[in-house]
Amino acid sequence: MKRFFPFLIDAFLLFGISFLFQSYTNQKNFRIDILGISIFSFILYTAIRWKSFKENPFPFWTLFLTVLLLSFVFLKIAEYDPIQLFPQKLGIKIIALTWILFLLFSFHFVSTETFLILAPFLAVVPVISFVDFMAYPSIPIAIALFLTMRDPKNLDLKNSKTIFLLSILVIFAIIVRDWWDDFALQRAVLLLEAFLFYCVIKKWDRSQVIYLLKAILLFFLLNSLSIYFGIFKDPNFQVTSYHEEIYLIPVSLLASNSLLMIMISMMLWFETNQSRLERGFYVLVLLASLIWFGITVSRNSIGSFLLFLLLVIFLIQKPKNKRLVSYLIVFLVLGIGAYFLFYSEKSILSLGSTSVRFSIWKYYILATIQSNPLFGFGMYPENKIPFVITSGFDSGSLYYIKDYIYNFASFPLAHNLYIQFFGSFGIVGSITFLSILCFSFLRKGTSLKKALKNNLMLTLIFFVWLIHEFYDFNSLEISNLFLLISLLVLYKVPEKNQEIFRSNNYNLLPKMIIGFVLIFLTIVSVRFAYIDHYTLKYAKLVTPNNFEYYISKKEELNQTQVNTPMSFAENIFFGNKLFFYHYAIEQNFESKLKLLRYCFDLQSYPAICYSKLNQFQTGNRYFPELKPYFEFFLDMYDPFAIYKRGEL
Repeated sequence: MKRFFPFLIDAFLLFGISFLFQSYTNQKNFRIDILGISIFSFILYTAIRWKSFKENPFPFWTLFLTVLLLSFVFLKIAEYDPIQLFPQKLGIKIIALTWILFLLFSFHFVSTETFLILAPFLAVVPVISFVDFMAYPSIPIAIALFLTMRDPKNLDLKNSKTIFLLSILVIFAIIVRDWWDDFALQRAVLLLEAFLFYCVIKKWDRSQVIYLLKAILLFFLLNSLSIYFGIFKDPNFQVTSYHEEIYLIPVSLLASNSLLMIMISMMLWFETNQSRLERGFYVLVLLASLIWFGITVSRNSIGSFLLFLLLVIFLIQKPKNKRLVSYLIVFLVLGIGAYFLFYSEKSILSLGSTSVRFSIWKYYILATIQSNPLFGFGMYPENKIPFVITSGFDSGSLYYIKDYIYNFASFPLAHNLYIQFFGSFGIVGSITFLSILCFSFLRKGTSLKKALKNNLMLTLIFFVWLIHEFYDFNSLEISNLFLLISLLVLYKVPEKNQEIFRSNNYNLLPKMIIGFVLIFLTIVSVRFAYIDHYTLKYAKLVTPNNFEYYISKKEELNQTQVNTPMSFAENIFFGNKLFFYHYAIEQNFESKLKLLRYCFDLQSYPAICYSKLNQFQTGNRYFPELKPYFEFFLDMYDPFAIYKRGEL
């Protein structure tokens, strides 16, 4: 049975990927095209390498699964593509073909062992390196982890079983608590996947981690160039205008991602044995990132970059080169940025948003201490904290927060990693996390001074990033999270030289946990895939809304019949996103009432339920004499009057 186990896993993976391709998509022609391009490229390459294939077909099988995974990734990107560079998604097809060729190049030129380790994560680089649109990026990442962990040797638990088991326990406690809230669950699952990713790549050689980082930089450059081309073609896009988002991508996220790319490219510049071609590539990444700084005018990211630049010049550069390098870099920054800084509608020196952020920070802290001091509000606190009644909060700060909610039509993000973390996990959760962190560092048995000296460039990157996150919250964004973990793995700290006796029973436990985690990732991927399938299939019936989840389109609903009955248990399993989707498209009177009852049973903060109840009562004249009571309860649970805004 043991001999056939790997084949069963591969058959399961092939079935799973094929099943995902059968789900509903709004890009049917693109699905055929991307599958055709991928499979044809694989067959052509295999024919060229036929002798190698006959000698050892297993690496080619892994290449085939990787190409299929990559096709699925680009299909999901195409479904949410807001740029539309060329007709028929030609822009995405060009990038997809380029990345398929990069995969084949990697297979051809790196060693077989290295490719088998890297391949699954090279396929999901488009997910983890840039802010590409995808409803559930955790699905392809779960497949990549499955492809990797089908071989237990790829997971390094040799010296960290206690930390692994404790971390898994804490993460699953978070997942159980946030299961109903779809947005919070996505963050929790990504946190689990990021932890497993760390456990996998910490076993890699330094050269393998750097190869992955170079691949991430390459895709960042390709995607940046494609968007720049879209900006150039768009007559309505003014580079110097004030932007809150670029093609639906928040400017703060773009800028923070660019900051990481700059710091990584500069770190790789100082690596030994770098060719001129590689150094030229790092310069191109640097220029692309600086252009994003010019377009977004993100004060936080620009200031963090300048701080990093100064630290590198005075701590890394040789004394004889400091002045020359200083002049060159300063000239480069000023040359590219001067036009944007002087003519942009958003002044780089303006600090008008600071008072708003201070108000949000105070509200987060006070709401957490008064309502959930021990364990916080979960992984997505921003959609719960505005509905907490706080006493002793000044009216001026409340005005700033309400103005933020109304102007941006979204829940108030903390814009501070540490306050967001406190709001998510509370006092006990924060202490638990810090305890695990301290324990994992102390067991290394090395001095902090030695660790900093041996990894000075990485230390500067993390130091600058931690300062950057005082004024923003981008660490859990997928385009930054896996980059930070890849950098963390490069932070080599010697272990204590100690021999510990481990019984076979103890060795079996982590393997059982890994099996359980993979089964869980399969279950949660099925949940996410079904929600994605369903919401895409009936997307024309609703309009997405940050507060209401979905608002129904009456004219479309009148022409469509959708059967949406789900039991109480099914609603719990699929979570609030699909629940409110069903509520928006449900037309039957009795079914609507049943869903309203489920809403009050399942929703922790009932403001949205009272809002739905008021809308239902108004539309159906249902007990009109009770309307004042409904409005009273809505006012009581909705202190910022979010659900009384005119457009809702």
